[in-house]
Amino acid sequence: MIKKLDIYISKYFLKYFFISSFSFLVIFLLAQMFKIMKYINDGRLVGKNIFIYILNLIPKIFIDIAPLSVLLAGLITISIMSSNLEIISLKTAGIRFFRIVAAPLVISFIISIFVFFVYNSIYTNSLEKINLLRGRETEDTIKLPDTKENAFFRNIEGNYLYLMKEINRIDGKAKNIQIVIYENKIANLKEIITAKSGTYNKEEKVWVFKDVNIYYPETKEEKTLAEYKNEKFIDKPDNFIRVKGIDPRMQDIKGLKKSIKEQKSIGEDTKTYLVELAKRYSFPFASFIVAFIGLSVSSKYVRGGKSTINLVICIVVGYGYYIVSGAFEAMSLNGILNPFIASWLPNLIYLGIGLYFMNRAEY
Repeated sequence: MIKKLDIYISKYFLKYFFISSFSFLVIFLLAQMFKIMKYINDGRLVGKNIFIYILNLIPKIFIDIAPLSVLLAGLITISIMSSNLEIISLKTAGIRFFRIVAAPLVISFIISIFVFFVYNSIYTNSLEKINLLRGRETEDTIKLPDTKENAFFRNIEGNYLYLMKEINRIDGKAKNIQIVIYENKIANLKEIITAKSGTYNKEEKVWVFKDVNIYYPETKEEKTLAEYKNEKFIDKPDNFIRVKGIDPRMQDIKGLKKSIKEQKSIGEDTKTYLVELAKRYSFPFASFIVAFIGLSVSSKYVRGGKSTINLVICIVVGYGYYIVSGAFEAMSLNGILNPFIASWLPNLIYLGIGLYFMNRAEY
């Protein structure tokens, strides 16, 4: 009986999930039509590129609508079963409500895993294609500058950092260099090296510094050298100049982690990258979390307009998730909250609400 119940409820849940997803997809695509028409009039989209552009909008739309589709699928499925007195009959037979909705919850979790996959692979590629069609720059099209003033680079593994007044990544030359070597923490200084100039030897893959002064803070000793070379300092000139302005949404998790490490090493702000990385882990599981609310809100038999009220409440709660999530994201971007805490708090809040309604549905 239980197996037949799982198949029965799963069939209806999936049916309404796909219907809801298709309906939202059409609505969201229609909302994009004015923008698409503008790009066509501007000559940025022509011929088959129009179809390619629309096709590449789908992954992002699917990611955004997945929680709402799961919410509505759960609500409609249980509402129909409640109105047919099936939920009451199953409870009377001694089956707990949580067991009744176990199959849709498992399906919701699988949907969340699929959203996670789409978010971290298909979506990043589609966004890059969209930007190329719009004529915007991507990581592959942005050209690195040849020189940089006040360059900073920190080698975390090597426990040292560079400060350079000017560096040219093409000829590998730098001016007015300061290198700080420390032990574990920057406060624990071991050596401070200053040099008037430096050249990166491409054959030996090591920096050669000229007119060097080395100071040892612990002993307060110092020495002066005409030329100084240490196999420790092998960092390429390209490491000092990194691409700026790349949309973190176009990078997968591996790329985001790499960008965070690189931006930290040159002293750049990493908030936007950290927020996007945290969102990649948390948002896909919104589909699983809101399923608890959708499946439990309409568990009791109601007459007439009350079922419509449940539907309205559910939609408001669903859109409320995006508002709450956006508010916490803004707080993390402003440095008020840790990005990972801010991204998971909406999920935890809604999970609490879902478990509350799930507990009420048992009685």
